[in-house]
Order: sequence, then C-alpha cells, then structure tokens
Amino acid sequence: METGFLDRLANQLKANKTATCRRAIQRILVRMKKKKKKHCETGQYKSTTDAENEFRRLVESDLACK
Repeated sequence: METGFLDRLANQLKANKTATCRRAIQRILVRMKKKKKKHCETGQYKSTTDAENEFRRLVESDLACK
C-alpha cells in the first residue's frame, strides 16, 4: 500500500487550521507512515480507507486541533 493518499489527506486537513494543528497533523502523518507497513502486515489496515479513517480519527482526537 502506498502512502501518497495520506499526504493528500494531510494537506486537505491542514486547510484553514492553526499552525499548531498543522504541525500536529504533520506529526501524525509521520507516525502513520512509519507504522503503516507493520499495520498492513498485521491486517489492521485492510484498505486505504481503513488507514484514512484512522488518520482522521487521530487528527480529530488531537488536542491541538480542537
């Protein structure tokens, strides 16, 4: 599974956000990319939609983006 879709999603989520929230989104993106391979192998992300939903959930739960 490639990670370009996560980059695109991160850019969309950063729109009209504070600098603090944009940095938090970038940190989440880096963590997701590092863990993506492991999660795909263990079956946590069966599709790009699963990974995208997890990314959105992490951003929404981050205090910097509330």
